[in-house]
Amino acid sequence: MGPVEVSWIGQKRFMGVDSTQHSVVLSAGDDIGVKPPEAMLISLATCALYDVIEILHKQRLSLRALTVTASGAQDQTPPWAFTQIHLRFTAAAEGLGAEQLTRAIDLSLNKYCSVRASLRPEIAVTFEGVVEE
Repeated sequence: MGPVEVSWIGQKRFMGVDSTQHSVVLSAGDDIGVKPPEAMLISLATCALYDVIEILHKQRLSLRALTVTASGAQDQTPPWAFTQIHLRFTAAAEGLGAEQLTRAIDLSLNKYCSVRASLRPEIAVTFEGVVEE
C-alpha cells in the first residue's frame, strides 16, 4: 500500500489524498467535510462490504443491492475512543438466505477485513444481516 497525504486546507478542513490520487475532505462536525471518527466507520463498513460482495460473488449470487449502516458508541472523555461499533447489512439477491449472509459478514469481520483487524480488540464490533426480497 502506498502512502496517503493529508493537508490542512484552511479553517478546520483537511484534504486527504490516497496513493491513487483519490481525495476526500475531512473537517470538524460543523463544517463541510466528513468527521474523522465517521471516516473510520465508513472505512470499516466499506472494507467489510467489499469482502461480503467478494464472498457472495464466489457463491455465484447476483446481488441487486447491498448496504451497510454503521453506528458507534464512544467514550465521553478524551480521546473519545470507540467502545462499540454496530454494522447493519441489508442485502438483496435471488437465492440469498439469512444464514448465508451472516456467514459472509462473519468471515469478513473476523478473517479478511484489514480495517477491523487494525482496531483495538476491546472494541466490540457487532453486526446483523437483513435479507430483503
